[in-house]
Amino acid sequence: MNQSTVIGLLGGVVLLIGMIVMSPDHIGAFFNLPGLIVVIGGTLTATFVSRPINDVYRVLRTLPELFRDEKTSGQTDYAPLLRFAGWYRHGNLRAAERELAAVGNPFLKAGLRQIVDGCPVEDLRKSLQWRMSGLRTREYGQAQIMRSMAAFAPAFGMLGTLFGLVHMLSGLGDSGLDEIGGIMAFAMITTLYGIVASNLFFKPLAIKMERRTNQRLMQMGMLMEGILLVHERRHPTIIKETLEAFEDHHAAALPPQKPLTLVKA
Repeated sequence: MNQSTVIGLLGGVVLLIGMIVMSPDHIGAFFNLPGLIVVIGGTLTATFVSRPINDVYRVLRTLPELFRDEKTSGQTDYAPLLRFAGWYRHGNLRAAERELAAVGNPFLKAGLRQIVDGCPVEDLRKSLQWRMSGLRTREYGQAQIMRSMAAFAPAFGMLGTLFGLVHMLSGLGDSGLDEIGGIMAFAMITTLYGIVASNLFFKPLAIKMERRTNQRLMQMGMLMEGILLVHERRHPTIIKETLEAFEDHHAAALPPQKPLTLVKA
């Protein structure tokens, strides 16, 4: 499990429960099932209207992944990449193809396959960059859907509050102060639901998704440099040192910019 995500969400829930427990005489005022339905249902409905339904389903299916630590592929992919580089550097394509069959990373496997097939270096670079661009567009789009939900939730919380106020004002002449206060509290709680859903759930998970995408792009950029070095028939030791330096340089997992250009030794 991803400790930061789990601890953060549990901490937020504990904080909310603590605030509710601090007012034991009015605990029932914090529970409003119709208001919760308005916030969650309205947010999902507006998201379906603004985005393709398949994209929304895809985002909802990927949410459990944010609660698990993702294994970085850098160190795992070093060994097969370096072994392939050794065979390819000596012109043993048969052994290189056998090593290629053991590669599990799809991005790395596609790049090495193009090397075996004799792809020119510029075409190879463009192909890898297009794969990275596709992942960037797809996953940033998913994070944008979460940000849209974070914007919709408070609006529907306010909508639920307005419905409650309309109900209160329509019966103002026949209600006492106690009844008006109860209806007002019942109406305001939907705004609380919208703010909590936006700032404790949707927006933090959107940021988490963007950070995960940045980490994946950093790893793909590192592997891209390794693939290009293999194409140049560099020594595996040079490739290993270059990849390690690349990984250290991008340790902060910043969004990758233009790939590093390496001069021939």
